[in-house]
Amino acid sequence: MKKLISFFAKTVLFIAFLSGFGWMVKHNVKGDRGFGILDNAIRELYNFPDLFVQSAKEVTSLPGTFVKTPANFEKINSLENDIQILTSYTNSKNERTVELKNLKNDEVMYSWEIDNPHADHARIMDPIVFEDKSLCYSFNGVTGLRMIDSVGNLKWKQDSIAHHHSMNLDSSGNIWACTYTKDSQGFIIYRGKYRVDGNEVHFIDNTISNIEANTGKILYHKSVSEILVENNLTHLYIQSDRKEDPLHINDVQPALKTTAFYKEGDVFISSRNLSCILHFRPKTNELVKLIQGPFSSQHDIDFLNDSTLVFFNNNSYGIGGYPGINWPIAKEPMDLGDNFSFIYHYNLRTGEFTPAEKELFAENEIFTFTEGMQEYLQDGSIFIEEQNSGVLWVIKDHKIRYKGVFKSHEEGYHHLPNWIKVIR
Repeated sequence: MKKLISFFAKTVLFIAFLSGFGWMVKHNVKGDRGFGILDNAIRELYNFPDLFVQSAKEVTSLPGTFVKTPANFEKINSLENDIQILTSYTNSKNERTVELKNLKNDEVMYSWEIDNPHADHARIMDPIVFEDKSLCYSFNGVTGLRMIDSVGNLKWKQDSIAHHHSMNLDSSGNIWACTYTKDSQGFIIYRGKYRVDGNEVHFIDNTISNIEANTGKILYHKSVSEILVENNLTHLYIQSDRKEDPLHINDVQPALKTTAFYKEGDVFISSRNLSCILHFRPKTNELVKLIQGPFSSQHDIDFLNDSTLVFFNNNSYGIGGYPGINWPIAKEPMDLGDNFSFIYHYNLRTGEFTPAEKELFAENEIFTFTEGMQEYLQDGSIFIEEQNSGVLWVIKDHKIRYKGVFKSHEEGYHHLPNWIKVIR
């Protein structure tokens, strides 16, 4: 009997404690009553379950360099010719592996292992391999450029800039890169500012850099904001959907020869958040042309021929995204249809934009909100990196010849691609 009475008394006391604690929590959250030195302890206690769940999630979740593979994913491979690519991924030691491989048969032809002293999700993007198997790379937006030899020995490093997004070789074999300028506070800082109605807006500037491949010496370095200021285009900042990152350049593609529409050494700069392409001539500091049109959030400018550019039209709204406000929706809304990514050809002679493989992209629901790239191959094939999903495609004669992902060591997941570079 004594045990029963004791148990009943303890239960009552426990319920009373819970009731009292619940009452204190209610008023603490409402902010209508204080409990002195107990306020902080109360908040810590009622926030603990959320913190525990978040901590457990962080421990068990994989870095963003892995993508969940759909259970019904079906690979397609009817490639007739070899496609050699350079790709990077997170290996089982959380280091980075860069591989030269054949997409046709998954043969690994060469590889480099690179230590990762940075965050788990740090990515090596768009590295360049040279004939002697030297490799130029960076951790995207985190480090300057590194050049290593075929066995991983450091040849040079350039830390006054940070590389992000693309790297391309010019006609002299030197490197053009999208960059940030380093100062005492680091790389990605709010270097620019403008005012609207007396209010200051601070934003991230972007730069372009030409780096000597043999030494890492910077041959040319220019602020993209300066280009816009010098050409009376500062109104573009107001038009961007991201006031803190209005430029967000993702490619600087050098011209390798002179034609009727560009000169050797010119560069074409892709600005995602301005949805425009700048044709710029570094030798004369001249903005030759501002290219705007029926495209949005584009990436990866290439030359299709002497008079035509080709680029990946993400065809998405800005990074700011849909506001998600609970506005009333019409009973019969005006439906403007589905949108997917596709490729655009831009004719420098006529100024016309021509979509390529738009129907095939829509049929296969190929879309990537950020990043993405294409490469036209000598046999008429088109390699596509649908980056966000991690799916790789090869199109030829308006048909899918390859659809695949790079399986990872994590069961049920594949590797996130990081701007795969097609070698041949």
